[in-house]
Amino acid sequence: MKSLRLTCVLLALSSVHAVAQQPFLPQNQWLALRNESNGAVPYENLRYLTSLHRVPATADFDQAAQFVLQRAHEYGLEDAHAEQFPIDGTKTYGLMRSYLGWTVEEGRLWEVRPQHLLLGDWKTDPIRLADYSHSADVETDLVDVGNGASEDDYAGKNVHGKIVLADGVLARVQELAIAKHGAAGIVSDMPNQTTAWSGLDGTLVRWGHLDARQPSGFAFMVSRQAAEALRARLRNGEAIILNAQVKATVGPGHWTVVTGTVPGSDPAAGEIVYSCHLDHERPGANDDGSGCVTILESARILARLIGSGALPRPKRTLRFVWGPEVEGTMAFLAGHPEIKQKLRANIHMDMVGGDPFKNKSVFHVTETPWSLPSFVTDVGAALLDATRAAASEYAENGGSPDEGIVETRAGEQGTRNEFIADVTPYSAGSDHDDYDSSTIAVPSLYLRDWPDIYIHTDHDSLQQIDPTKLRRVALLGAASGYVFASTDGQQLTKLLPFLTAQCEARLAQDFERAQSLVDDPALDAGVAWYEGRNLVNQALRRESAVLHSLVEFAGSPADAAADGVSALTVQAATFNGWLDRQAKTRGVKATAPSAPVLELEAGSRRIPVRAGEFGPLTYQNDNVLLARLGKERYSKIKLLNREATPLLSVRDQSELYAYEITNFVDGKRTVAEIRDAVAAEYGPLPLSLVSDYLDACVEAGIIHWK
Repeated sequence: MKSLRLTCVLLALSSVHAVAQQPFLPQNQWLALRNESNGAVPYENLRYLTSLHRVPATADFDQAAQFVLQRAHEYGLEDAHAEQFPIDGTKTYGLMRSYLGWTVEEGRLWEVRPQHLLLGDWKTDPIRLADYSHSADVETDLVDVGNGASEDDYAGKNVHGKIVLADGVLARVQELAIAKHGAAGIVSDMPNQTTAWSGLDGTLVRWGHLDARQPSGFAFMVSRQAAEALRARLRNGEAIILNAQVKATVGPGHWTVVTGTVPGSDPAAGEIVYSCHLDHERPGANDDGSGCVTILESARILARLIGSGALPRPKRTLRFVWGPEVEGTMAFLAGHPEIKQKLRANIHMDMVGGDPFKNKSVFHVTETPWSLPSFVTDVGAALLDATRAAASEYAENGGSPDEGIVETRAGEQGTRNEFIADVTPYSAGSDHDDYDSSTIAVPSLYLRDWPDIYIHTDHDSLQQIDPTKLRRVALLGAASGYVFASTDGQQLTKLLPFLTAQCEARLAQDFERAQSLVDDPALDAGVAWYEGRNLVNQALRRESAVLHSLVEFAGSPADAAADGVSALTVQAATFNGWLDRQAKTRGVKATAPSAPVLELEAGSRRIPVRAGEFGPLTYQNDNVLLARLGKERYSKIKLLNREATPLLSVRDQSELYAYEITNFVDGKRTVAEIRDAVAAEYGPLPLSLVSDYLDACVEAGIIHWK
């Protein structure tokens, strides 16, 4: 009897996991995708990519692109081809100025006195030479300038014609040490991204890049351990002579972008686009070699199953794109307005294969920003839950590796770990920023690892990658894309109730934040009441728009979402009533909340209108406002000025506010309404910061006043 009960329990659990992906996919389609998914194939593809130093507009990048193109042909993608987009530092794609190409023949750094020691050689370890270093042949003293990113670091030091040792932001050190004070070059141990593990491994060598628009200078990257040893010797009075030999040129070139498709049954139904970024230093395994090989595996899965008839051909085309981060996306979209107009959703993968116990990483399904509410996040979250549940059941109870989506095939074996993953709010920093921006407006399902203690270093290697995780994410990507490509009005009967429940759950979470705002002792009671209600009201708008996004995507009448919107409206009204009573306990006497005192009453009613050009305002190597306004004017933008907004800067939110402020510009919202929208998403901020930022955008020709 015990054995029978155990068998029944296991069968029940198996059944639950098999249908956990519903209502988006029937069981047979999910199983077909799961069983076709493979982690060994992307792992072996990654083995090749990590052998290449994939700096954009270089020979190694083009070699990587050629490899991806070859695989795309082998996997059955149609119209698979590579395109080249010219770059010269001035040509624009949308709002973005193109960058420059870089050609390197050699780069070596020696200590010649008092020791004879090789400190770096580009040919054997290319991460040692900072990107966009210029030619040099110099033998000179090494001078320690500390951080090197502040003018005070050079007080009383003669660095002209010498090599400086610095750990500050490399482009800023270049600006001061080389451009201003005449140093010949830099030795840098600039630290990696700040995490709880920062600085614990002193042997890491970090990727660095100089400003390619500067006419001269070079930099070599060394580990913190090596730099500290040099600093100690200099402090003890040693004169250290270095010899730097670099043969490299910076100039016009091209970005290469590879694309291919799995055609849908209806050319007029639009396209679903997968993206990643092929560029990075060698080895660049997780960032973002993992994303590139994983969308390649998603492409293989879909092309094989759809081509064989195991899955019905969806009506929307599935497109796959590999190119330089952010810049390649903008160039491709600018060069293909006809494709841009067809895009309906994006799946972006940037770092998706890291072993969580080695890299200290968590896998995130990342929401779209509030300026672009969409059901695409809910699809990814539901399929993540199905994958995570299957992995947990296998890790805890064993069973079939395929049911646990574990990689056991010939080649590198994967782990048997649970899938450590969650759903997080919008986070910036990759190509999804382009797609999610208001004038492109293609909602992105952004899949990523964070943190990762090895990214941007020489330790971001194949040894940190888990083939099981590659398989799971490839399945998640393939399944999500297939849902997006297949969804139509016939499915709304099942999808809308499910989606409404998800929206209600998020609205309840936002109500908890609103309660905290109303009780915030740092805010005046009346202001706190307004901010709390504003949060609930903005969240209601967002969740209602999520329901409408599904209805519009499916091609159904707008009133199909009426029942769900009505339920959300009732829920929000209840929450607002509770907030009203909560505000009374703080002594608020008014019958209704009113907006805080507006610093610029007349200015708050202005309506900004976005110019016709598309895209966000910051890219990999271009900042539109900085380029158009100049450093002096840019430094006076209050939102971005650390002294004017220390709290936002500490929270690392200034750029998020800036991104969303321009996204909310739609020719209808006033400055005050835009302020309320971003305040709900990221927290209250003064209207004056929003108004001042938009004034700067007007000066730069990004927007005009209606």
